Amino acid sequence: MLQFFKAYKNFAIALLIISIVIISIFYNILKPKKVLPIYQPSMVTAELVDSTIQHQKKYHKIADFSLINQNGKTVTQKDYANKIYVADFFFTTCPTICIAMTDHMIQIQKEILDDDDVMLLSHTVTPEIDSVAQLKKYALEKGVDDRKWNLVTGDKKEIYKLARKSYLSCFR
Repeated sequence: MLQFFKAYKNFAIALLIISIVIISIFYNILKPKKVLPIYQPSMVTAELVDSTIQHQKKYHKIADFSLINQNGKTVTQKDYANKIYVADFFFTTCPTICIAMTDHMIQIQKEILDDDDVMLLSHTVTPEIDSVAQLKKYALEKGVDDRKWNLVTGDKKEIYKLARKSYLSCFR
């Protein structure tokens, strides 16, 4: 019996290797890909969501917008079409949390500088103070790269509506 196994030793090794390769191929094909979650209003704390969209369970999208960036250029959702972008809300005279948020955005900017698919968008919550000139000054101080990062201002009602109904953010 031992002679039988010795005769087919190479065949058994080859069969084992082929089996391992086939199993690993099937495993990689059938393994589910990890995707980023898409947060819907119904998945977020109710206090953060405008009551008119609170129970929306799917197909939430960022509403159309038209705002002015630090260079006086109109920025719309079309500028961010087919892009991944990080959006935040800040104001240039903020002495607290905005400093840390801007520092984090600067770090993100460094990481994504050569990635054409990722951009940044910072909305001011005090458009009456943060004029285009003020945003430009702030952008220069912080090292904002205009190709990657827009600091935007505009109508306060539009910005606050975007925050509540699109970005599911709440501030006063």
